[in-house]
Order: sequence, then C-alpha cells, then structure tokens
Amino acid sequence: MKPLRIPGDPARAAKDHLAATIPALISGIDPTFGLSLPGDWTPASAPWVVVFDDTGPAVWPIATRPLLRITVWSSGRTRSREIAGLCLGVLLAHQIPGIATARDPSSILDARDSHNNGIMASFTVRATARTIAA
Repeated sequence: MKPLRIPGDPARAAKDHLAATIPALISGIDPTFGLSLPGDWTPASAPWVVVFDDTGPAVWPIATRPLLRITVWSSGRTRSREIAGLCLGVLLAHQIPGIATARDPSSILDARDSHNNGIMASFTVRATARTIAA
C-alpha cells in the first residue's frame, strides 16, 4: 500500500502570514483577515482581507498548485488597492510556511460589491504546496 498523503492548506497559510505581516506595513485601521467575508460586513467596518482557494492542478502525491484569490473589502478604492498591493508584494517576496512557491500574479482588479456596497480589490497568485503525510 502507498503512503497516505493529504493536500496542504495554502489558503490558510497565506491568510495567517498576511495577518502577521501586513498590519505593520500599513497606517490607519488594521484590516481583519479571514477565509470568508462575514455576512454583516459593511463599508463602515474595518477593511477585510479574504484568501480564497480557487483550486488548480495537482502533481500527486507531491504537491498541489491552487490559484489563490485575495480580495480586500473597504470603504474606498485607494484603501482597498493599497492593502491588496501590499498583500501581493508580501506573497511574492516572502517565504511562507506551508507554501513552497507563490508566482504568476495577476494584476489588481477593483470593483464595487453589489451585496454590501464595499469597494473590492482582488488579485490571484499560483501557489505550490507540498502534500502532507497523514
């Protein structure tokens, strides 16, 4: 029987690293970091950064290569893009525990969220995460 391997969780690894790193790099109200946006978030709330795992190919049993989508919600375009830009730079420049590499970034896209009226700024990076022995 082959050894049992399971996928890592690069979205959580990225979220945890950004939460530990970004607040020291920005001025103003610190954003909150999560893996989902609370249903009661409004533009009057602190900025919110969410890391989504949009899936991707695997080189099984060695690694997975998901597309990570980072979206920032805030009350304004400038603030959302500032935070998103810092997140993009950190993900590409830092060695992040749980992520072997982060590469192939997209540009930052901004939009208004029709559900809560917040201003979003999003980008993607391709992460490589090694599988874990179970």
